[in-house]
Formats: sequence, C-alpha cells, structure tokens
Amino acid sequence: MNALVRYCYLLAALVVLVHLLTRGAPAGDGVSASAAAIGSSAFLLLGRVLAGWQRRALQRRRDARAEAILAQLLAAPDAPVPPFAVYLRPFSVTGRLSVVNRRFRGLPFMRAYYAHEAEMEFERVLAAALAPALPLVALGRPGEAIGAGRIAVSDAVWKAMFQRLIGAARWIVMIPSDQGETRWEVQQLVAQDLLGKTVFIMPPALKRGGIDVAAYWRQVRGGLSADGVCLPDYTSAGQVFRLGRGGRFYRSRYLPRLGASSLRRSLSGVVS
Repeated sequence: MNALVRYCYLLAALVVLVHLLTRGAPAGDGVSASAAAIGSSAFLLLGRVLAGWQRRALQRRRDARAEAILAQLLAAPDAPVPPFAVYLRPFSVTGRLSVVNRRFRGLPFMRAYYAHEAEMEFERVLAAALAPALPLVALGRPGEAIGAGRIAVSDAVWKAMFQRLIGAARWIVMIPSDQGETRWEVQQLVAQDLLGKTVFIMPPALKRGGIDVAAYWRQVRGGLSADGVCLPDYTSAGQVFRLGRGGRFYRSRYLPRLGASSLRRSLSGVVS
C-alpha cells in the first residue's frame, strides 16, 4: 500500500512537471494548465484516500494490540508483557493539537509536495516516534484518533484499569492537566512514586486552533503546584521533560522541529 500511495503522489508531480516542460509547445502537443490541475488533483486525492485507509488500518491494529496488552495483564498479572508506554492526557486535547509538519515543503513538481500534509495531529507524531519498539496505549474510544492504541473500558472500572497499565508500563507519557480525571491521574503518579518513569509533554505553540497552549499551561502549572508537581515555565517551542524527587524539574529537551524522528531524539534525551 505504501508503494501505491507514493506512486500516486509521484504521478501528481509528474503531471505538473510535464505541463511546465511543454508550456511553450504548439497547441495540442503539451499538457494545458487546466488538464495539469485536474490530473494532479485527481492523483493527489487518490493518494490521500489510500493513505487515510492505510492509517485507519494501522490504528485498528494498534487498538487490537492495546486490548491484548490489557487482557494479558488481567489474565496473568505477574507474567511479563511486551514493553509499552501509556499515554495520559485530558480528553479536551484529543484531535485539537495540530502541529506544523516540518517535512511539508517543496514545489508542485516534487513528490514531497504531495506526500506530506501541512499539519499533523500531535498524538499521531508521538505514536510514530515511539513505534515500533514501544507501542503507545491509552484508555479511550477506539477510532477517536490516530495515534495511541485505544482500550475501551466502562466508567465503573477505568480507575482499576489505569492502575494496571501504569504499574506495568515501561514509560508513562503525559500531557498534564489540573482538571478532572487527568488531575487525579497526576495525583496517583505522585502518591505511587511513579514520576520517575513519567515523561511530561509541554505542547508547542499552535499556529492556529482552538487551544491557547500558553494560557493552558499557565493554568496547569499553577493548579498542580498544590499537588507537589513543579512544572517549568511555558516555552513556545515545547518541551519533553521529567521530574525528579519531590516533583522537582529534572531533565528536558526542546521540540524545535517537530516530527517523528526529532521527537524520538528528544524523548531519548530525557529517558537515557
């Protein structure tokens, strides 16, 4: 499927290139601007449809793997499980943290121009940065986002399932909040002395969107200070960081160019 998607984007670029190379040709011997626009758009649309189908198929596999991890934990609590990371976040940010795709560049006659979207959801980048060595799992509704594998649980048992997951996870990756369930999760990490294996994420500033990340962070920083969690001041580049003893700031890396590979390096810098 990857090869087919790349082929569609290549054809979209080739149509534009042929038009540019034949602009001075006699009528009927080249590709007109309108024909180039239609042809390029058609191949781009087909590529995006196939890529979307591929991402949804990948997400279904991630959801199934996450369900299997929890099922194994419940069936044999003391048995080892494959390494995984738990993603904790306020539900209010799901689907709303779209970041600029730094790989989006080039000109219309280049394949890269079509192959990369201008913006990407942050969770999708995070899951790609950890894959395949460390699957990212989260409690939630399967299909609600592309990123962490979702595990559907009822309201009556989600706290118990949360405890199982954070206890067995290799790492906990968290966008903190001082509100609702996410604040309770932060309090549990403090009470159970699990801050040492928690990587906190300070989202970078968004070019546009429904969240004022700087204001959000100031509120969270002030709210969690009462729980013994000392978050750093906000920076528009964003950070991944860890907290040491007593919830004190310990180690961090900035997110100057947000992509899967650069985020992977930043994460490696704080967990090494």
